[in-house]
Amino acid sequence: MYVYIAGALIAYLVGGLSPALFISWCKKKDIRSHGTGNLGASNTIILIGAKWGVLVAVLDILKAYIPVTVAKIAFPQYEFMPYIVATSVILGHIFPFYLKFKGGKGFATYMGAMLGISLNAFLIIGFIFLVVMFESDYIVLGTLTVVSLFPIYLWFAFGNIYYVLILVIASAVIIFKHRTNVVKIINRKEIGLSEAFSGKHKI
Repeated sequence: MYVYIAGALIAYLVGGLSPALFISWCKKKDIRSHGTGNLGASNTIILIGAKWGVLVAVLDILKAYIPVTVAKIAFPQYEFMPYIVATSVILGHIFPFYLKFKGGKGFATYMGAMLGISLNAFLIIGFIFLVVMFESDYIVLGTLTVVSLFPIYLWFAFGNIYYVLILVIASAVIIFKHRTNVVKIINRKEIGLSEAFSGKHKI
């Protein structure tokens, strides 16, 4: 039990490291006060630029992938460790204590955790994400598709309800964090993918 608690705590602290915040400091533009107000790749793309947003996404993926992979390799006797670490690092990204629990929305970190847990899931669900995102022009719809499908994939791939329940926590939080985006899509006020990368949107 203590090993799980320690793993969860360390993963949470790693998840709290924010590349978006660091880049916004360097660019002297606090993205927490503009756009969506979130410390994530999407808001970085909108406010600072596509290349910086992509860099944030890659770093957010890695900060989840590395801890989950280490958990799998270093603690094979603790079967739930990768899933607990995955959920904890995602929650750390979304709710960093030193930023008054206001971080990013967790999608890139979720993708990194998924990659660490299952390469097959990452490739299959990642492909579905790309299709949904480019067909709809909204990252959020691809996001909601991914976090809904991955727990289902875990159930069919491993048949362990506890794996599913642990990851469902992260999925549910991410869905909740994106609720305002869904409302904006319905009201046609959400910034689409093509508009965000074009740099022609209004902040």
